[in-house]
Amino acid sequence: MAAPDSAQTMRDRFGALTLTMLNETPLAAAWSVNFLANFFVGPLYRDLAERFDMSRAQFVILYSLSRKPGLVARDICLATGLPKNSISRAVSELLDRRLIDRAVDADDRRAKPLMLTAKGRHLLEQVVPLFMARQDAMRAALTDEEKAAFDRLLSKMIDAMPSWVGAD
Repeated sequence: MAAPDSAQTMRDRFGALTLTMLNETPLAAAWSVNFLANFFVGPLYRDLAERFDMSRAQFVILYSLSRKPGLVARDICLATGLPKNSISRAVSELLDRRLIDRAVDADDRRAKPLMLTAKGRHLLEQVVPLFMARQDAMRAALTDEEKAAFDRLLSKMIDAMPSWVGAD
């Protein structure tokens, strides 16, 4: 038996409208990026909420601090595009759960650098592999060359963001 073609597989799974929106509209590229993002993060964040009592903003803060300790909430907002109120609320919740600590900057007493606690690092060690597995699954259809090309294209689009972000 021959394998079904990808268009038929997509139609069976998501319906003809989705296939049309992904391929046959002036917004196909933007729609496709959003479509992938929704199916990538939606299940992950539901799983985090159920298994770890963790919100999207909380994960973003923990992961950001694992990559660059000492960030302040404002830095995380700028780096992620998440609203200040979401980050502020999540910082408070993470402090209450003792997953992060807040310090005082000796040079700027108003700045409050954030740091992961051992408990926060331990939680993140359980969560990051879930994201890695999902990322691997999402990219499994690509060859190594295609993955490298995809990464280059994403970087190029991100580098060009100043030309269109904030233009609204």
